[in-house]
Amino acid sequence: MSMSDEEAVAAIRTHHAELQSDLRARVTALENSVRRGEWHGDVQRSLLEYLDGELLPHASAEERALYPAGDSGLTALLVRAMRDEHRSLIAHVSELRAATDAVTVATTAAAILALFESHLTKENDLLLPALAADASVDVGSLLAGMHELVG
Repeated sequence: MSMSDEEAVAAIRTHHAELQSDLRARVTALENSVRRGEWHGDVQRSLLEYLDGELLPHASAEERALYPAGDSGLTALLVRAMRDEHRSLIAHVSELRAATDAVTVATTAAAILALFESHLTKENDLLLPALAADASVDVGSLLAGMHELVG
């Protein structure tokens, strides 16, 4: 049995809040390390492991489960922009992986956080309500078995 649209949207938003909090904590730890002039390699590696293990799989799951439901009609351009943001996040993660100097590491991490937070606002406040309001979309069914989307 799948969740109702309301339950599914609430679960996604809750997971988004967890991802945002976790990402913010890791970026802040990295920025603080750089600010103090400490070696930042372990903190950078921890952030990359989180991005590779949690955030990017979540983005991939969204593209498989949610975005096809919004590929037409009023949400089509929004979904296209959100896919572009995922590609930008992936590029920023690659830049962070290659970065060696502290300033580039800190600014790239901050850019990832800013982009992700902007992306979440679009998803939570625009896409999810539009999908839930669409009688032809069963958001709960879209999430069946999608741990990456709801934690």
